[in-house]
Order: sequence, then structure tokens, then C-alpha cells
Amino acid sequence: MNLKKNIIVNSLELFESYGIKVVTMDDIAFNMGISKKTLYVHFSGKKDLVKNVVHFLFERHFLAIDKILAENESPIKKINKIYEYAVNYLIQVPPIFHLDLQKYHAEAYRIYDQNRCEIIFGIVKKLLDEGQLKGEIDKSINTAMFCEFHLISLDKIINSKTLSLGYSVKDILHNTIGISLKGIFKK
Repeated sequence: MNLKKNIIVNSLELFESYGIKVVTMDDIAFNMGISKKTLYVHFSGKKDLVKNVVHFLFERHFLAIDKILAENESPIKKINKIYEYAVNYLIQVPPIFHLDLQKYHAEAYRIYDQNRCEIIFGIVKKLLDEGQLKGEIDKSINTAMFCEFHLISLDKIINSKTLSLGYSVKDILHNTIGISLKGIFKK
């Protein structure tokens, strides 16, 4: 792995563990055993680094989702696996990461939000539409509205203490997205 990518990976780990605001360029350099000057060879500043971290994060997410999409499963099973992947990730990351991103790094948050919307309104909506065409999902369901509802639900999960209350991924998935997915299956 080249140094720039190594800095991004290391920074992501620090940001996810402690939040973006409190982690300084000095902290990152110290943690990696490199000089701060070396960081600035690769990134113009913390905002640039955060944007690169968000791009890298979604590269990882899209790779995982692409593996799910390549499986020979029904659209509903693929949706469930995508949401399970998302909830598993969200459980591991304290809400401060997302809150700091939104509050202090507007440009990086815009990138984050665009990618998140691509997953929900691009990939998941396409799978819902495919499920409707295959007769697995009630054709009267507005798939765009369904996606909007789940985006709001994921935001609430991210920004709440629900994840720290000891609920399992299976419980969170079942009691949020799982129940509403069952409600749209064709009877």
C-alpha cells in the first residue's frame, strides 16, 4: 500500500474511533510515525484529507455492495444483505464521526451524502423496482418513498444511542428495515 493510501486508512480509523474534530494532523502524523510535513506533501490540509477519507470509505462500501449484487439471490435478499452490511458498519462507528462530518466538513459531507443517496436511491431502489417486476413486491408501493423513509430511518439510527444499547445487528435490522420490507412483499 502506498503512503497516501496508508495515511487515508490510518486517518479513517482514527476519525471513526475518536471523531473527526478532535483528531489533528499532528495526531495522525504521530500515530503513523511520520512528520506532519509528510502529510502535507499528500494533502493540502485536514479538509482535503477528510474528503479523501470519505471517498475511500465509499470505495470500500461499493466494493462490498458489488459483491452482494453479484450473488445469485432475489432482489429482497440482496436488499436485506445491503442493509445488514450498513447496520454492521454503523454499529462499529460512534455517531460522533457522522456528526463531525456533517457539522465541520460540509464539502466532505456532501460527498458522503451523495454516495449514501446513490446506494439508497440508485442501488436499493433499482432492486425494489426489480422485485416489483418479478412480482415479489406489491406494485402499489412507491419505491422512491420507501427509500426516502429508510434513509430517514438510517439517519435516526446513526444519530441515536440505539446502537449503544446492546441490541444485536439482527434485532436492529429486523425492527427497523426488516418489518417494513415484509410489509411490501406481495401477498
